[in-house]
Amino acid sequence: MNTREVQEALRTIGWPITVDGSFGEATKQAVTDFQRGWAPYNLLIDGYAGPQTQEALKLCVWKDGLASPHFRFREFASKGNGWIRVNRHLIRGLELIRGRYGPFTPVSGYRDPIHNRKVGGAPNSQHVYGNAIDVPRSVGLSVPAVRNIGSFSGIGFRQSDGVVVHVDVRHLGPNTTGASVKNPTIWRYAA
Repeated sequence: MNTREVQEALRTIGWPITVDGSFGEATKQAVTDFQRGWAPYNLLIDGYAGPQTQEALKLCVWKDGLASPHFRFREFASKGNGWIRVNRHLIRGLELIRGRYGPFTPVSGYRDPIHNRKVGGAPNSQHVYGNAIDVPRSVGLSVPAVRNIGSFSGIGFRQSDGVVVHVDVRHLGPNTTGASVKNPTIWRYAA
């Protein structure tokens, strides 16, 4: 694939980049974020569209933007600038949730810093790093159920009913609380 074809593939999958044939900073960042989020197998995260990354891009386009068997890259796009950033380990954990509790669509994935401030997110929110999603309440997850999955190091639940509404993989960095999958940071939301 030439640079223009790489850009067209990334744009088709959902990244808001310009297709201009120039491998600039935005294209390199989009390739990096694609490599970081591609969940079927690990890609080297280096920002360059080498042969393995090109094959993954082609497969992803062919599968309508799927980053895993059931989740599309677009589902993790910021509701602010539309950029996509997601950690493959987060997606793999979400696949485990889906396998046990049924299909769902993430409520909120990546948040660009401006959008994060707009919605009142913590400045160092895991959403800013592509390490978190908000889970629909309808999934009905409990804290013990999420801990049992063994993929998440951050778990937020609603105080009113105990339903988990946030999961993250902060242990993969930046680890803002020293949490691990075995000892996750757990907090409650008032609402």
